Amino acid sequence: MSGTSAIYKSVVITTIRQENIGVKTFTVTCEDGSPVPYQSGQFITFVFTIKGIEERRSYSISSSAELGEPLSFTVKRIENGTYSRLLVDKSEPGDKLQTSGVAGLFRLPQDFSKYQQFFFFAAGIGITPEFSLIKTLLNTHPKTKAVLIFSNRWQESVVFFDEINALQAKFSERFRVEFLYSTSYHLERARLNKALLPVLLKEYSEAPKSAMLFYVCGPYNYMRMVNLALEEQGVESDQIRKENFRPFERPVIKTEPRDQKAYKVTIRRSGAEQTFICQYPDSILEAAKKNGIALPYSCEIGRCGSCSGKCVKGKVWMSYDEVLMDTDTALGIVLTCTGHPVGGDVVIEL
Repeated sequence: MSGTSAIYKSVVITTIRQENIGVKTFTVTCEDGSPVPYQSGQFITFVFTIKGIEERRSYSISSSAELGEPLSFTVKRIENGTYSRLLVDKSEPGDKLQTSGVAGLFRLPQDFSKYQQFFFFAAGIGITPEFSLIKTLLNTHPKTKAVLIFSNRWQESVVFFDEINALQAKFSERFRVEFLYSTSYHLERARLNKALLPVLLKEYSEAPKSAMLFYVCGPYNYMRMVNLALEEQGVESDQIRKENFRPFERPVIKTEPRDQKAYKVTIRRSGAEQTFICQYPDSILEAAKKNGIALPYSCEIGRCGSCSGKCVKGKVWMSYDEVLMDTDTALGIVLTCTGHPVGGDVVIEL
């Protein structure tokens, strides 16, 4: 472990459940057996060290905190994925994993007063955080309605198929599901596209668009298509929440801040302050690392939100951001992994 290992904690795998071929769900607790705190829809980041090199991988939580379920995360085995193969092929109950914590902004809103219907769009293993949210929503908010549009190759590849059908049966008046299979002979209802999405939206809508909230999770191109199709249907961008289940694919960044001077960054955390100098092209996170200051992070490219903090003084320019809502940025929430101080010194609270 590196010198920052003191900020990591160990969790213990208590149970492992086979969902389907190549997909398993792992339940974990703290070392003393106490539950790991989390919120539905979030992810947990694990720290792996192989041959002295430290790497992080985040996995979406599929359990519901609000229903009292212990933290469970679901992993799909990726053929060239070192750590997904390690977890799916080698892990056993009793094994310990090092984690830098739970994070993520892909959550249910705090204020439900303006929402009547929730749409969930998922592709493949992208169902994982949405399954957590759907369970929570249906069981804790009896007046809200939900729709799941779930894309897969075929039925046998659907994760949580039985559980989703059980939820649909239990909450039949409030929860509707459309399974789409790309191998289906019915091509008009096979693969989700910009022509089919408006049809489904019209078919399942039971509230004004302004009273809807949309959640999207899956491969990048799938999410981009859904996002564009929704906006073409008059859905405001702040009504769309996205979670990339493979956030480590680095985007192409073509913009630079106009101000590239060096400024002082102060990090406030748990009543203590740490200060360092940051200058472009280093992000705040990169500058902190160079100064031996451990900050929370996972993807490092603006796609997961685990590095987020609140800027309480100064201004932070972000080169890339896929996770913050307009309401988040209005509150001063920034990403340190793609954030750079501009116009003067900044103070960030974690």
